[in-house]
Amino acid sequence: MMMQNLFHDLEQLLATNEALIDGSGHLIKNAVIDRATRLDADFLQTLLSSDPIRAHFFADVGGTLVFDKVKFAEFVSNKAFLPDSYTAFRNRIGLTDGQGRYLKDSRDVVLAWPYKDCVLEGGMTKEDAKRDELF
Repeated sequence: MMMQNLFHDLEQLLATNEALIDGSGHLIKNAVIDRATRLDADFLQTLLSSDPIRAHFFADVGGTLVFDKVKFAEFVSNKAFLPDSYTAFRNRIGLTDGQGRYLKDSRDVVLAWPYKDCVLEGGMTKEDAKRDELF
């Protein structure tokens, strides 16, 4: 029951921001997630204005409130929150890692080349050209 209240409270709170509402008056889930991941100052001020939302998505670390954007994005992507949304995914095509983060957004990408003892040579101008090397 508490989750349902939190869903309702968050939906009512976000509905006060006109930039997050489409023409028919529904919240735009992708815009909400985008503002959260960009740590938009106005968006965070809106979230901080509600005590239950602040208690759920912010942690007090040494007297400073820290926003848990991963927890917020997972919460908003839940089908129980805005169930009429078409998908839980962003309208974005790309490669993701196991946690659903896009490789483009990550700096931890490694190219694993299994043929470490090979030499790749370029310069062939025709596909059917033959090389003189013996392998």
